[in-house]
Amino acid sequence: MKICIFGGSGSFGTAMTQKLLNEIDYEIIIFNRSEKAQFEHKQKFNDRRISYVIGDIRDYSRVYEVLDGVDYVILASAMKHIDKCEANPYECIKTNVDGCINVINASIERNIKKLVFLSTDKAANPTTLYGTSKLIVEMYIKSTNNKNTSIITTRYGNVFGSAGSVAYIFENLAKKGESLTVTNPDMTRFFMKMSEAVDLVYAALTKGNHEDLWVFNNKSCTIKELADAFSDKQVILGNRCIEKNDECLLTVNELNHSEIIDNYYRINLNIKSKKEYSEPLTSDNAKRFTKKEIQELIEDWRKRL
Repeated sequence: MKICIFGGSGSFGTAMTQKLLNEIDYEIIIFNRSEKAQFEHKQKFNDRRISYVIGDIRDYSRVYEVLDGVDYVILASAMKHIDKCEANPYECIKTNVDGCINVINASIERNIKKLVFLSTDKAANPTTLYGTSKLIVEMYIKSTNNKNTSIITTRYGNVFGSAGSVAYIFENLAKKGESLTVTNPDMTRFFMKMSEAVDLVYAALTKGNHEDLWVFNNKSCTIKELADAFSDKQVILGNRCIEKNDECLLTVNELNHSEIIDNYYRINLNIKSKKEYSEPLTSDNAKRFTKKEIQELIEDWRKRL
């Protein structure tokens, strides 16, 4: 069984690789454009079941070439830093939209059995280019008409401690004894462990059906609650113009086409929810982390450093 992870040497791809190696005797292809990241990935695993391909998802012919004989695809490649996407909109579109559509189209052409696309809570009612780019791909997936390739979307909040996340910023400032920079202390965000993100994608890969949307039932907290776990020295900067106070994980329409499987929402237009929802699932009305659970998130992340 052969699986290709696009963006496979990033923080998520590395954790996903470990999951796949532990579960089934997968042959794994790691595809991305960073030699350094692939070198570090190989140093970590050094496993004969893993092969490495340098390439760019913007290059359709390279993507099509690498998918020869592949059974499953995980599409994790993305520009995901909001400020970098806003400052480099064309680059964001070429990677997050054009590149991802290349992978989807090539997977269909190659008759891949199943493709799992990694989206974000920022795709629900987006206010940023990053969120909008992910939403476009979600909508493109819904428009595909093929009989052989099942395409499933996963959507979740912030993976705690993933590359460039707020945890690194708070940790570094706290270690220096400097004040933490907080935009809006009342702002709420979804967070999850890396292991939870991996388990969600694996559940979608093994249990998902075509055009499913799988969503982890994230908990949330305010930015102040998170900052307090690092340091009580804080300075308030105020909202950036593109930021929402609260994130939306699922819209009302999506919730009304959902069912709950374990700790996941499965959304599909063929499903009619057992209950009628009248408001979206947001980081404001979701279940909240306790102080102890926030500390557990931080400790889990520090173990992975």
